[in-house]
Amino acid sequence: MKYVSGLTTILGLLLLTIAATAQEQSASKPNVTVATVAGEQLGNRGSYIGRVQAVSTVNIVARVEGFLEQRNFQEGGTVKKGDLLYVIEKGIYEADVASSKAQLEGAQATLKNATIDLERQRILLSKDDVPQSTYDSALATVGQDQASVDEAQASLDTSNINLGYTEIRSPIDGRISKSNIDVGNLVNSNSGTLTTITSVDPIKVSFYMGEKDLIKDRRAGLIDDDNGSLKVKLTLSDGEPFDTVGSITYVGTTVDENSDTVEIQATFANPKNILIPGQFVNVAIEEAQPQTTLVVPQSAVQLDSKGHFVFLVDGSDKIVRQDVDLGRQYGALWAVASGLKEGEKVVVQGIQRVSPGVTVNPVEIKQ
Repeated sequence: MKYVSGLTTILGLLLLTIAATAQEQSASKPNVTVATVAGEQLGNRGSYIGRVQAVSTVNIVARVEGFLEQRNFQEGGTVKKGDLLYVIEKGIYEADVASSKAQLEGAQATLKNATIDLERQRILLSKDDVPQSTYDSALATVGQDQASVDEAQASLDTSNINLGYTEIRSPIDGRISKSNIDVGNLVNSNSGTLTTITSVDPIKVSFYMGEKDLIKDRRAGLIDDDNGSLKVKLTLSDGEPFDTVGSITYVGTTVDENSDTVEIQATFANPKNILIPGQFVNVAIEEAQPQTTLVVPQSAVQLDSKGHFVFLVDGSDKIVRQDVDLGRQYGALWAVASGLKEGEKVVVQGIQRVSPGVTVNPVEIKQ
């Protein structure tokens, strides 16, 4: 019995020793958080701050002098091309048209008489009843009278043009600003801008893209000089997305030397007039047909003198260094051009506690 009791004691001590050793070995393994390398469709090519701009802005000015008799628009409202905006007093210009018509009719009558006389002199000349000089004089008279008719016609045309300028119409569709001059005031070409019309549908958004990003997108065939296959989306100041997708319609011709950026303009349909020239918006560029790309969390990527690398956890829970070539950054994710395979596990937390060859306790998180 004493022998059995002693053996039991020895076995107990041995089990305790094994358990303590296992616990100690487990405690010596650093805990790390890992993420699985996976492929995702990431169409986002970048985010920018943009400013809304009108496609066209027209300042309305008076072309003739006179008292302003009518204003036929709602300030801040919408106008269509051809809409009557202002009317300047017409009386003096209507009288000028009538006078020019009378001058033209008189000149035409004089020319008619001269033409009849020329024909008479031609007949007489053919019978040798008048000298050549008489016929030549009649011919010159017709030429002078024709010039008078042309001058009178030009004067009538000018009078009609000036009469037309008494009605000021909108040259474009758009929204119209406040009127700078009230009805009853004398206006002329020196009165300055009467009002301004700004086109709002379609409308442009201007933003600046980094030179390197632009080069990448050009090489990928996503942006040409005046168009591109990329989709442009907007987020307004209230945090809500704009309900129309735009397209790139202009690429700047020079690089800003201070910021190494290039101006890009995208055009949007704006039927509800939600976008207003001058406002700021958040711009996001996305690929129309995004490709599947391997990505890793940004926290997994390290950089040293050799370049970018990550720590992998192999099948034996050992740390392996893996050099990688990175693509574009998408928020908290890095696209990986080469160096990794789908399904591999990279360390994202606890990196400072590991080095190549160290055995770890990995805990996986979902991206």
